[in-house]
Amino acid sequence: MKKTLCSSTIIFLAPLSVSQPLTDINVLLGQPGTFNLTCDAFPTPKVTWFFNDTELKNSSKHKIESKQNVFSLTVNKCDHPDVGTYRAHIDNGIDKTEQTAKLHVG
Repeated sequence: MKKTLCSSTIIFLAPLSVSQPLTDINVLLGQPGTFNLTCDAFPTPKVTWFFNDTELKNSSKHKIESKQNVFSLTVNKCDHPDVGTYRAHIDNGIDKTEQTAKLHVG
C-alpha cells in the first residue's frame, strides 16, 4: 500500500482595525507634537504620513516611527507653518484606510 503525504499552509489575514485613531493636538510654540495611531492587521500595515497633502519623510523636522502596531509622527520645534491637517494613509496590501488630525500651535 502506497502512502501519500501532503501538507498545506494556512495564512490568516486580518482586516485593518484602527483601535486608537488620530486626534487633534495642541502644541506650545517651539515644542514637539506627536500624532499616534494604533492599528491591528495582518499583514502589518505600512503607514505613509502627509501634511497638507505633501508626503512626509524622516528628517530633522519630522520623525516617523512604528513599534509593533503603534505608528507615530513627531513634528519637532512646532511653529506656525506647521499648523494644518496631517493624514496617515494605512495600507497592508489587502485593506486600506486613512486618518486625519489637525495640529494647532499656541
